[in-house]
Amino acid sequence: MHHLKRARYILATLLAGMACTLSMAQYGDFGLAVQPADTASVDDIIYYGEINDMSGGYQVNDTVFNFTLYDFDGNAVELYQELAGNKPVVLVSGSVSCIRFRDVFNPEEQSQELWSARNFLFDHQDDFNWIFVYGVEAHPTDGNCPSNCPPLVFNDTTVVQPTIYGQRRWAMHDWLVSPDHDFPFTMYADNPDNSVYNHFFQRPFGMVVLNCDGTVGIRADWVNGYFSQVGNAAELLGFGQTYVSCSIDWQPEEEEENDNGGTDENDDTDGGGADDGDSDDDSGTDDDETDDDSDDDEPVDYDGPDHALEGHAGNGTASDQSEQAPTGAVLRVFPNPAQSILTVVSDAQINSLQLTDLLGRTVAQWTTVERLLTLPVADLPRGQYVLVGRTSDGATTHRRVILH
Repeated sequence: MHHLKRARYILATLLAGMACTLSMAQYGDFGLAVQPADTASVDDIIYYGEINDMSGGYQVNDTVFNFTLYDFDGNAVELYQELAGNKPVVLVSGSVSCIRFRDVFNPEEQSQELWSARNFLFDHQDDFNWIFVYGVEAHPTDGNCPSNCPPLVFNDTTVVQPTIYGQRRWAMHDWLVSPDHDFPFTMYADNPDNSVYNHFFQRPFGMVVLNCDGTVGIRADWVNGYFSQVGNAAELLGFGQTYVSCSIDWQPEEEEENDNGGTDENDDTDGGGADDGDSDDDSGTDDDETDDDSDDDEPVDYDGPDHALEGHAGNGTASDQSEQAPTGAVLRVFPNPAQSILTVVSDAQINSLQLTDLLGRTVAQWTTVERLLTLPVADLPRGQYVLVGRTSDGATTHRRVILH
């Protein structure tokens, strides 16, 4: 009997340790150390089907990754630091081409649903730590749509789906100074890899309310729809009143220095280097070299895109390959982060795929000639990787992949 009790105690201890390890493993970081240059290429957006089902993104009880985003003037917000404050963090996605988002902040719109959301946001500005994220355009006048969305033209801030970070930053700026809307919050532009939109939201006007440990406490598919339902406003207020602050005891892994004084993460002499997040090589838009993203790192004198505020008749593809040099196929990967299956879609024939860790070491590889692939990744260690696609002419394309 004594041995049985001892065995049970050891098993319970091991299970507790495993639970702690699994919990910690969910933490990660989408952040960029500095604000991207306006010329940094924006990744092609994920197509969510004919009808966006609004079910994507983090769910209640999920542990979210950290991120660092920047406002128009370059001021940063880091999520995990904000979670250590004494107010609940509430993340909201939006863009000027999302009708619901626009109308909530348009005083001329007086429907009950819009009025409920507007009143709560304005009345409780100081009760929550609101972080608004300017992400994917819901109804661009030109460029890829996230779902079956016709282009919509407005007379104040009509924008294309951005192909460079500057277009997104300036679209956000013109929203903030729009004379037809009252928006009393700070807004931050999603990074060029669309990481916050893709992982937190996958919907144009969603809301995620976080506990201090980084877990999701409440999520809403539509902000206006959430506040129009009886009891939801009281739910959010109750969440805030019972909120207890804490901090996340997590630090990103340090980069290891190589013999040349740099970091192995950025050493891609073997063709398997890590993506820096600005991903010129991801979209295949660099006209000179496949992996040349030096323009992403240099400051630029940029006064906003020439055509971002103009209406366009068509709804074409912003990344039309006919206008680009053949520097490699465009790869789309989803879901990302992935757990067991990673789907890869390519616009050109890929001869091989290689998954490398951030030190350039190959952890898996596949030989293929298909444009749509489903890759098993359940048995791979959780973490950040780079997926390298190679075409028959030797051109490569890199995509950052997260397994969690």
